[in-house]
Amino acid sequence: MALTAILLSMKADNSKKDLLCHKWIQFAFKRNGETAPEPIDKSMAKTCIFDPDGAYVELMGLKASGHYFLNSAQTKIALQFENINGKNMPASADTTKHYNIIILRLTKDTLIYGQEANYGEKRVYGHDDWYFVREK
Repeated sequence: MALTAILLSMKADNSKKDLLCHKWIQFAFKRNGETAPEPIDKSMAKTCIFDPDGAYVELMGLKASGHYFLNSAQTKIALQFENINGKNMPASADTTKHYNIIILRLTKDTLIYGQEANYGEKRVYGHDDWYFVREK
C-alpha cells in the first residue's frame, strides 16, 4: 500500500514537467494591471520549446537557447540563456536561479505564465501574462 502511494506521488511530481515539455506558440499577452489579454499577431508570437532534459529554446525574432529549471513545487520556472542567434553568451558569475516565471495555468493544450516583476516608482509586485497553445 505504501509503495503504491509513493509511486503515485512520484507520477504526480512529474506531471507538470510532462505537460510542459512541448512546443508552445503564443496567441495572447496581458500587461500587468490590464484586465483582459490581447491577441498577438502570428508574426510577433513567441515560440517556446521545453525539452525533458531541461533544454529550452525561445524564438521571437531572435533565437535564444539554454536551460529551464522548475522549482521544487513545480509552480515556477527559471531560465538560463546560453546562446543567442548562434553566439554563446559569456558565463555569469551569478549562479542563482531566479524563478521569476510563475505557471498560472498548464494543461495538455494551454500554457499561461506570468513574468514576475516590480512595476512603477513604488516597485509594486505584479506580472505580465503570456498565453500559449501547444503545437500539435
